[in-house]
Amino acid sequence: MNQEHKNIVVVGLGLAAAEAVKALIPKLPADHRIVAVAENEGYWPIASLRAAVVPGWEDKPVASVDPLIPRGTQHVLLKGTSVVELREHSVIIDKPHAELGSEIPFEYCILATGSDYPWPCRPRKGASVDEIKSDFRILQTQVESSSSILVVGGGPVGIEFAGEVAAHYNGKAGRAKKQEITIVHAQETYLTERGWKDGFNSSIRSQLDALGVKTIFGAKVDGIPDKTGKVEGGKRDFALSNGQTVTAEFVFLAIGNSPNTQLVQSFDPQAINDSNKLVRVKPSFQLERHPNLFAIGDIADVAESKIYAHAKNHGGVVAANILSLINSASSNSTVDSSLKAYKPGPMLMIVSIGPKGGAGQLFGMVVGSWLAWLAKSRTLFVDAFQKTYA
Repeated sequence: MNQEHKNIVVVGLGLAAAEAVKALIPKLPADHRIVAVAENEGYWPIASLRAAVVPGWEDKPVASVDPLIPRGTQHVLLKGTSVVELREHSVIIDKPHAELGSEIPFEYCILATGSDYPWPCRPRKGASVDEIKSDFRILQTQVESSSSILVVGGGPVGIEFAGEVAAHYNGKAGRAKKQEITIVHAQETYLTERGWKDGFNSSIRSQLDALGVKTIFGAKVDGIPDKTGKVEGGKRDFALSNGQTVTAEFVFLAIGNSPNTQLVQSFDPQAINDSNKLVRVKPSFQLERHPNLFAIGDIADVAESKIYAHAKNHGGVVAANILSLINSASSNSTVDSSLKAYKPGPMLMIVSIGPKGGAGQLFGMVVGSWLAWLAKSRTLFVDAFQKTYA
C-alpha cells in the first residue's frame, strides 16, 4: 500500500458521512485516499422502531457499509474498528491495521460519530448485519408475547414505538390487542422544544388516544431496567414519582440519548458547547480552532432539527470544502473565502404513529395523519437509506 497517500480519515459511516464519502471519492486527486473507520454497519434509526415490532421489517434498517469504499482502489475501510483518540493530525484506532498500524495520520478528518442511544435506536457495538437482524427478531417475539408495554419517555422515539405497537397489535389479522400500552413522560407535553406548535402536540395526543395508548405526563419511573426488553421475572408493577403505578411485562427505553462527542471533548474541551455538548463548528463545518477537522451530523452544533434531511446535506458541503482546500494547497492559493457556508435547515419534523398515522410541523404549518403517512409513515424512507449504501 502506497504510504505516500494523503489521508482523509472519516470517523463513522452514518448517513451524513456516507454522503461525504460518495461525493469525495470520484473527485479526489490520485495521491489522496479515504480511510473510513466504521464501528458499525449502516443503520437507519427511523425504521428501527417498526423493525422492533413488525416481522419482516428486520432487514430494512440495516445495510453493509462495504459498498461505500470501492475494492481495488487506494481507499481503505476499517470496519468493526473504533477511534480511541483524536489528535491534531492523526487518530489512534483500537485494532492495528496490518499496513497502517495503530496511528493513522491525516490531512483532513471528518468526524461523524453520531449519537448514543439505547437499542434498538442504535445497534450493539460491532454487530454484523445478520446479528442486528437477529436482535430485531428477538425484540419482535418479546413484544408479541407481552400483553402490557411500558414506554419510558414521551419524545418522538417513545411516541413512534408506542404507535407501532398499538397499530400492529390492534386485535385484527389474528394479532391480539395489547391490554395496556403506557407512555410515562417527565415533561408536561410530548414535544417541549421551543417552536413546536400546540396543534402538533394535540394531534399526537388524539391519535395515540384513539389507538388506546395511555400517556402519563409529569412523572418519572422508578427502578427502570438498564435495557429495552422483557421484564425479568415476568410482569411487575413500576412505581412512578407521582405516586401512581404502571404494570408491565415489557419496557421500552426512550430516554438516554446523547451526542457522541467524547473524542472531541478529550482532544479539545473548548471545542464543545457547554450547554448542549455539541461540537462548535464554523458554517464550513470546520472546528473553530482546528481547520483540518470537520464535524457533521448529530454532533455538529448547528441550529436546526436533527433530522436525516438536514444531515444528508452536511455531507455534500463538507466534501466540497475539503476538495477546495486540497485544490488550494496544490495551487498555493488562499481558499477560505471560497469555502461553502452551510445554511441551517428549517425547524421541521414528522412523527410517525404506526404505518398510517402521524403528525408533523413543516415550515410552520401543522400537518396531520394523511400528510404524515404520505411523507414518512408508510415507508420510513427505507429506500433512500438502502440506496445510500448501494
